[in-house]
Amino acid sequence: MLAFHRSLPQYGPTPVVSLPDLAAELSVAAVVVKNEELRLGVPSFKLLGSSWAVHELMRRRMARPAGELLALADMRALARASRATLCTASDGNYGRSIAALAQMLECDSAIFLPADTALQRIEDVRTHGARVELVDGSYEQTVTRARTEAASQSYWYCPDTALPDADTSELAFVRDVTDGYTTLFVELIGQLGRAPDVVFIQAGVGGLAAAGVIALDALAPNACIVTVEPEASNCVQMSIAAGEPRSVPDLPTMMAGLRCQSVSAAAWPVLRSRVAAAVTISDADAADAMRTLAAHGVVAGEAGAAGLAGARIALRQSDVRARLGIDSSSVIATLNTEGATDRVNYRSIVPQL
Repeated sequence: MLAFHRSLPQYGPTPVVSLPDLAAELSVAAVVVKNEELRLGVPSFKLLGSSWAVHELMRRRMARPAGELLALADMRALARASRATLCTASDGNYGRSIAALAQMLECDSAIFLPADTALQRIEDVRTHGARVELVDGSYEQTVTRARTEAASQSYWYCPDTALPDADTSELAFVRDVTDGYTTLFVELIGQLGRAPDVVFIQAGVGGLAAAGVIALDALAPNACIVTVEPEASNCVQMSIAAGEPRSVPDLPTMMAGLRCQSVSAAAWPVLRSRVAAAVTISDADAADAMRTLAAHGVVAGEAGAAGLAGARIALRQSDVRARLGIDSSSVIATLNTEGATDRVNYRSIVPQL
């Protein structure tokens, strides 16, 4: 994956920012944030996953052997010859990554978003030339609508979550999205020069956390993984507690990228036995973390700051620290998964920008 990502325009490792004052406050050796506020020209990490998954879809269509890397020119040629339209459902960031990828491949895209998506996120998807369809319903209803439309229109369906009835091709695509995200963690360990002791990862449907499991199992098997979710959208926490997938109602949270009702069927088998703890945060917790990150020069959207918010809450609880083996020598890693993708809301929380 890393070799492929390095071949893309605008590739560069995203920075790791140290937060020494927070480390002192939380009595650990270091707290760092992997800052994904700008990745491959878009304000989130999502293009890492979508680009790799579409690469693998095209490689299979071209009957090329596993492990062979396609040049971007070859991918454009196939997209043009196939008259491809990339199609997905999203709450904003993943949809924008698919739209940006379609623009890169010089093909069309159709992106389905919940109707209550922030206006800026809708317009940002359109800036890449995508056709945007708004769905009056939840994220999962939007996923269902995109999948149905893709089948009826012969679009290339490019999901980042797998519903329980997902077919083999959907599961394969979603797993490839997760594999693409592992580049982020490979970079992180290389930049730190060591493995973090604990990594706090935003959950959502679980794809990014599953990528963390895959990468850390290979490179740092002793690292602990903690998932972070909004209090109102804690499907991963509920599933881990139950030992099987659980769904939660669609309830409001400003952390739009984490407003998910069910864990992905592709992510769940990876997460169920490897997540050391699952914590939840409030919108107020996320807002506090946004302001903390801004004070350190990091622009983090609502979902982007969630990892740091979760770390703050967990590390203040002695029982959680003991369960995770955290002490004064521990290195804690968090992820800023997005920039200010809703600038109006961002400025209401961090008015100095």
